[in-house]
Amino acid sequence: MKSEIEDKKLLKVELGELIKSNREAKGYSQRGLAKAIDLPNSNLKYIEDGINAPGPEVYKKIILLLKPDDKDRGRMDHLYSQIRGTPPPDICEFIIENDEVFNAIRKNKYKLTRTQTAQLNKLLEGFAEENLAYMEEIDNG
Repeated sequence: MKSEIEDKKLLKVELGELIKSNREAKGYSQRGLAKAIDLPNSNLKYIEDGINAPGPEVYKKIILLLKPDDKDRGRMDHLYSQIRGTPPPDICEFIIENDEVFNAIRKNKYKLTRTQTAQLNKLLEGFAEENLAYMEEIDNG
């Protein structure tokens, strides 16, 4: 049975590989991406090699710059969360900026059922669609 340390090492390696493949797909050199996110090149190398995991600010900058597709972003967020033991930075910011959501989550002390999760997902997707439509209206109006 693998230890937790070995498991996290594998997660870091996979996250690093995803960052590297997305960096290369966007045409960035390692040095170029490091410079763009204001990070020493050696630190980015350690992240891509799976030696270190990015901290919240670095992860956020990487995601904003590379804009991975939904599949890669979902996997990267999952890996980040498993390594760091916390949701990705944008999710944390959303919860913190929305006190009512924060308080509602705190009241739910138990894991949601599949039905509840599906209902919550549908509700949040509806809000996202409304927000996108609103932003398009502002941009076009």
